[in-house]
Amino acid sequence: MFSIIATAANGMATQAQRIEAVAQDIAAIGTTATPNEPEPQGGPVRIGALPLGDATQSIVTLVEAEQAYKMNALVLATAVGMIDTLLDVVQPAGYDRRR
Repeated sequence: MFSIIATAANGMATQAQRIEAVAQDIAAIGTTATPNEPEPQGGPVRIGALPLGDATQSIVTLVEAEQAYKMNALVLATAVGMIDTLLDVVQPAGYDRRR
């Protein structure tokens, strides 16, 4: 049972690292100019901070990581619920485990 909790917690930590990496990638998009790339002159004004292209893939990756994080959190919640149920079954009548 505890290996399930450890696996779910490890999965959540992995997805948190993945989200952090993608967030850094998104923040870095457009901050470095290539030496051969000319500066844009009077192009259309875009509202928003994310350029097209790599940001789309990064956002898809964020959604995937979010869903994986939620699934691991659900596994963790289910395991905790199972442990609580087991403790309810084996505790003596009138015992308050919160003490």
